[in-house]
Amino acid sequence: MGSVAIVRQMDVVQGMLHKSVIALAIVPTNRSLTVTGRKAYSVMLHLAQMQAAAGTEGADGGFAAPLNSILRGFGATNSISSDAKKYIDQMVSTKVEWRPLSKSEQQLPLTFGIDGKEEGGSPAQITDELRIFNLLAEVRVYKRAGENWVTWYYPPSIREELVSPSRWAQVDFAVLRQLTTYCAVALYEICARYRDSPAGVTSRQHWSWWAESLRSSPTSKVRAWRKFKNEFVAPAIKEINDLGDIEIELIEFRRGREVEFVQFAVKKSARRPERIAPVPPDVTNILRGGKLSIRDTVIEELERGYGVAAVTEGLERYERFLSGADRPRIGNAGAYLRTIIANKAREDGSTGQGAEPEKSAHVVVESKAAPAVPASRRDAEDAERHRRFSLIRDQFAKLDAEEQMEWVRRVRDEADATTAPSPSIMKRLARGEWQSPLVQVMVIQHYAKSELGDDWATLPLAEFESLMAIDVGSERDAG
Repeated sequence: MGSVAIVRQMDVVQGMLHKSVIALAIVPTNRSLTVTGRKAYSVMLHLAQMQAAAGTEGADGGFAAPLNSILRGFGATNSISSDAKKYIDQMVSTKVEWRPLSKSEQQLPLTFGIDGKEEGGSPAQITDELRIFNLLAEVRVYKRAGENWVTWYYPPSIREELVSPSRWAQVDFAVLRQLTTYCAVALYEICARYRDSPAGVTSRQHWSWWAESLRSSPTSKVRAWRKFKNEFVAPAIKEINDLGDIEIELIEFRRGREVEFVQFAVKKSARRPERIAPVPPDVTNILRGGKLSIRDTVIEELERGYGVAAVTEGLERYERFLSGADRPRIGNAGAYLRTIIANKAREDGSTGQGAEPEKSAHVVVESKAAPAVPASRRDAEDAERHRRFSLIRDQFAKLDAEEQMEWVRRVRDEADATTAPSPSIMKRLARGEWQSPLVQVMVIQHYAKSELGDDWATLPLAEFESLMAIDVGSERDAG
């Protein structure tokens, strides 16, 4: 297919990925593939298709883009080796089975270096086909003009079918970015293939085929269909029907009392999501959690249960807690963050999108401090500290940019003289990026101590309010 044809094809439906049908039903065979990784892979496919259409791909067949256009949350100062490596490594090292959705799609042309003909010269009939590839053949991550960039290559046998598919499903990025589980993303991509199908149904497959195609981990045991359906498939169907541009319905075929085969009915939804450019999955909270020794799977679970905003606030509260002078050692960072978010949700009278975390989660806190303060009192003190921090931060934000830069320079000089800050912290301070979560606490606390005293967080309320009023009045007079 020529580049002009591809450009016209892409212009027909903006915000849609033309994803080859051979890339829809994929089964990881050697390691887990996260929902973030699968979404990022779709974004990379879209970028590759657009570059191929514009003729801007590399001379060696590679595609290149800023890392932040694939995984949102990577700034110029993020560490490539520690932060980006696990996502890039996931795509290079994950081996998958590419399963045709139907027998008719076993005949798609691939360049395997054979002519596909039998001895008599007639086309060879391919049956029961199984293709095994890595998601990507090679990836290079590097700095370019101070920004993290990625160049990637697809396996040569499958490259053209991915970049310029002969048969594809239209995957809507506006829907894809809202789906929260791997099962929902995988099911949506497969069912999108049948959006315009006259029959309005997917192919009929054994239930184990669906279970393997919709799970993210090759090591998880495929249990009875009833359990897999209730735990994963039913919530995925509800999420797709609530958010998507298609509506799907589960159809089961039984042999006696047991379900043997499964397919899905698919029809267009009356809902038409606004067409948007592909939005890379946001890993900001995952990166922040990683610096606190919290696994990415825990962050993804909490975002599904409570929402991204609640997790962001929970991480901020956790970071403030760790910035305290007499902080205890946390034995299980993930469980502690879960407790912070759950407590805040209870205070607000709602648990957001999901239920409370399991009550069996234990938080191990070892502290040299004497008698524990009652939970209600600790929560009140934490809330007041957060309120004061927010007020001071808002006041700092109103300062002139030059004055802000001067405060940041002081923090940088003090940190350089008294501690051993990481290069990423020093770079952000050098650039005056005080709003970065990595240095914001340092800057605001230094400003608070300088303006209000070392005990700014524990000052009697009346005295704190008085000092803040004086500072605000001074700013008004200066204006």
